[in-house]
Amino acid sequence: MLTSRAAVSPEHSVTFSRSQPSPRYQYLMRQYGRMHVEGETRLGIPAEQTFPGSSLAPHVTAIKKLIHASSARTILDYGAGKGLQYRPHRVMMEGRHVADGIAEYWDVDEVRCYDPGYAPFAALPEGRFDGVICTDVLEHCPEEDLPWIVAELFGFAKCFIYANVACYPASKHLPDGENAHVTIRDPQWWREFFARAAAGRGEITWELHTDARIGDETRDQAFRSSDPPPGESADSELARVDIDGREARFEISNDKARWRVQTLFTKEPVTIEWLRKMHKGAVLYDIGANVGMYTVFAALAREARVLAFEPESQNYALLNRNIALNALESTVAAYCAAVSDATHADRLYLSEFEAGTSCHSFGEQVGHDLRPRPAAFTQGCLSIALDEWIAEGRLPVPQYVKVDVDGFEHKALRGMAKTLRDAQVRSLIVELNPKLAEHLALRDWLGTLGFRWDPAQVARSARAEGPFAGVAEHVFER
Repeated sequence: MLTSRAAVSPEHSVTFSRSQPSPRYQYLMRQYGRMHVEGETRLGIPAEQTFPGSSLAPHVTAIKKLIHASSARTILDYGAGKGLQYRPHRVMMEGRHVADGIAEYWDVDEVRCYDPGYAPFAALPEGRFDGVICTDVLEHCPEEDLPWIVAELFGFAKCFIYANVACYPASKHLPDGENAHVTIRDPQWWREFFARAAAGRGEITWELHTDARIGDETRDQAFRSSDPPPGESADSELARVDIDGREARFEISNDKARWRVQTLFTKEPVTIEWLRKMHKGAVLYDIGANVGMYTVFAALAREARVLAFEPESQNYALLNRNIALNALESTVAAYCAAVSDATHADRLYLSEFEAGTSCHSFGEQVGHDLRPRPAAFTQGCLSIALDEWIAEGRLPVPQYVKVDVDGFEHKALRGMAKTLRDAQVRSLIVELNPKLAEHLALRDWLGTLGFRWDPAQVARSARAEGPFAGVAEHVFER
């Protein structure tokens, strides 16, 4: 079953799907069904000329190129209207008669029509098709249902998807008087939306055309799967990683960044296991996000809405690059701040001045063991106590919290003491050092809030040797 969350704000967790579409989607389908039977009465358009399928005409040549490039033989027209565009007719190109129908012009074996608002084509197709086309459709769908609808397009496609959307109000109105374009977004929003839907589906070529009104002119803008993602430059070295069937991209700016990619699944296997157990669409706080390995993992594997906090400048820059490379900017927000027990300005003392490094300390020149340590570099930094921003409504209450701030975990969690008492917070994963009294006290304090931890799990996670000997991820659950 294809499911998605309403793309409204991190606080919302309503789930819609093909089997459970939103009430608004169901209402609109009834409205479109009426228009197919009654026509557009406001403009006096008869039923046979209402949604006939004529919006395909400007796109047939571009679609033919995709068909030729992929050797496609079967096509699904998703949202085909009445399908009149596929009746036999003379197809003219540059004044020449080139075919007696679109299917002949495309040289394909089958064109299947699907349109949930038109009874003859309302049955959902079975199987997959080489190409899926969707013109003048998505802007007629509620925004909260778009994730599962576009996921359905990708589910039907073997080789390519071609889509077109209008970014302005329609001339037609629904029987209730509402404009027929119920989702009006700018071209960049649609590009980002498609790029997110396509993440991990590199075998499918997609092409999106957006029509925007600039004064009296309608301007077409095309976006393609072959376009570099935002944030990617021609000389970027990228690593591609399969995350539960979806392709993730990470920029490799140095050996430390490369090591983080290489050890994504092995450095902290309990963290990966914990992330995989999150419910889909959950709100996750990644406190101490570094360059975003677990941030990207959660966003792709669990469709999580991630708030990532990373104070170090080089890490923060690469964190945002990785968010952009995976087109996650609408579901992931990164904050350049140290999470602590108070909101104020101080210095961040760096162990190294290089992306991918860790063990930086805010306000105190110490190492991960809280013992004095000279800094390789010092930068200015702001800290935040999360309770303040959450109480003011600036941030949503998380369901899951990951904390790895190299010795200062007790301060980060004390700064969200009120939030942790909220029953919406289901689970935490916190890196703790049993040699630190502050961490032992933190563990006990979390117990008073109803969080439990498993000594056997901690023992499996503990480092056996080296400077981090004994340090372990602790999974706390209510």
